[in-house]
Amino acid sequence: MEYIDIEKVWKDIPLISFLSKEEREKINGRIGIMKKSKGEYIFRSGDPADLMYIINTGSMKISMYLSDGREQILYIYNDGDFVGGFNILSSDKYVYNGVAIRDSVIYTIGKEDFHNVFMHNEDFLLSLLEKSYERIRKSEQLIDRLSVVNADMKVAKTLIDLLKIYGMKTDEDDIILRLNLNREEIGSFTGLSRETVSRKLNQFEERKLIEIMPRGKIKIVDLDGLMKMTI
Repeated sequence: MEYIDIEKVWKDIPLISFLSKEEREKINGRIGIMKKSKGEYIFRSGDPADLMYIINTGSMKISMYLSDGREQILYIYNDGDFVGGFNILSSDKYVYNGVAIRDSVIYTIGKEDFHNVFMHNEDFLLSLLEKSYERIRKSEQLIDRLSVVNADMKVAKTLIDLLKIYGMKTDEDDIILRLNLNREEIGSFTGLSRETVSRKLNQFEERKLIEIMPRGKIKIVDLDGLMKMTI
C-alpha cells in the first residue's frame, strides 16, 4: 500500500478536513492510498477491522452472502463515504465484503491514528454520528424492501432508493438513474433474482414508468407512478 502526504488531500476529504494542522502533522505520511478496479475486493468478510476506509473517488458495495449462497447488498457508498469507524472501536472483524463497483481511489486510516488523533476531534466525532444515523435509516429502507412480497413494489422501492445515490437531473429536467450496478446486483439489492429484475424493468418500461437507456442508465419517466407503487 502506498502512503501519501496528507497536506495534498486534507481539503478534499470531508472527514480528514476536520483535522487541525497539529493533528495533520501527527499522521502525515501515514494515510494509505488504494487504487481498486471495478470488481476488486477492498476487504473481505473475516478481515480484521484495523483500517478505516474513506472513498476519495469511486463506489463500493457492502454485501454479505446468505445461508443459501445468495449475495445481499447492504449498502452502496460513494465519494466521501467511509467504512470501518465503529468496527475499529469494537476491535471487530468485518462480517461483510467491500467491493469496488467502479474504479476507485480509497484512503485508509490505521487503528492507532484513528484512536489517538481522530477520536479526539469533536467535529470528526459529530460527523461519525451523523453518518451512523444515515446508515440506520438505510438499514430501515433495506428491511422495508426485503419485507415486501410484491415484486413490483420491491423494484419500485429500489429505483426510488437508488435515485438518492445515482439520480441526476439533465438540462432538460429529465431524471436519470446512472447505475454502476448490473441486473444481478440490483437483484441483490432488492432480494430478487436477476431474471425477475430484468422482467420487471421491461414491464415498467412498457407501462411508461421508466425508459431503459444504454450503458446501464434508466430514465425515470413517471416518478409519481413509481411512488404510488410503493404505498
